[in-house]
Amino acid sequence: MSEAAQLLSNFGKKAKLIAGGTDLLVTKPPEVECLVDVANLDLNYIRKDEDGIKIGAATTVDVIESSEILSSGPYVVLSEAAGVMATPAVRNMATIGGNICNASPAADLSLALMVLDSTAKVAGQGEIRILPISDIFEDVNKTTLKEDELLVEIHIPLVTRTTGASFIKLRHHQTSVDIAIVNVAARLTCSKDHCEDVRIALGAVAKKPVYAKKAEKFLIGKRLDAELIQKSAEAAAGESKPIDDVRASAGYRKKMVQILVKRSLEDCVRRCGTWQK
Repeated sequence: MSEAAQLLSNFGKKAKLIAGGTDLLVTKPPEVECLVDVANLDLNYIRKDEDGIKIGAATTVDVIESSEILSSGPYVVLSEAAGVMATPAVRNMATIGGNICNASPAADLSLALMVLDSTAKVAGQGEIRILPISDIFEDVNKTTLKEDELLVEIHIPLVTRTTGASFIKLRHHQTSVDIAIVNVAARLTCSKDHCEDVRIALGAVAKKPVYAKKAEKFLIGKRLDAELIQKSAEAAAGESKPIDDVRASAGYRKKMVQILVKRSLEDCVRRCGTWQK
């Protein structure tokens, strides 16, 4: 780990980490002179203990998709996101650390981790930092990590039994290069028929993955019903800031945010075991 951090420091912007290489080998940034291979570091694992779930940064997406630890409860949101990412061939190579640190605004795993209030363990030369996953993202394909830092581990805290989570992705086709037009993740913690806590994360509608904070405020402490969920979904669409591009117009994306947030919240409520007609 220290050797990798040293190489990153020595080469600066001319160095790139590589594990699966599924993004790096496509973009092939011309400035890169040094590839720091971290595939053989002991960072490929999924473990659960009394503190939560720990996932090594070099864990591949297919392992996350099929993990028994992530197969039930709200943690299933992460395996759901993994299952609709790219193609099986890419999932066999791509790593969770690479998906996060590529910092795509449409990254699937990042949204799922955000709604689970996950944190990242980041190692540099003589320093280890713990930060929320959402704090890693600065701009399109740009992170807040220092030049000598690498993502080591993701930690997902334990959640209550009355919590449900959901991930939904809208795209044209499932190919190795087809990314989300819009993707949404949500997590609800319920007490009887009221919302105790909520997270809603949006992808492909801003320069980085974002929380729909206004939409979340609509739900906190309130009785969950269809009208409230609809208002929350409308608020999420209102605070999204998508752009026009070759995949979809900004207006279409806003409408899809509303629809997908509504569906995702309804999934969460059903998974909590609480629903008011």
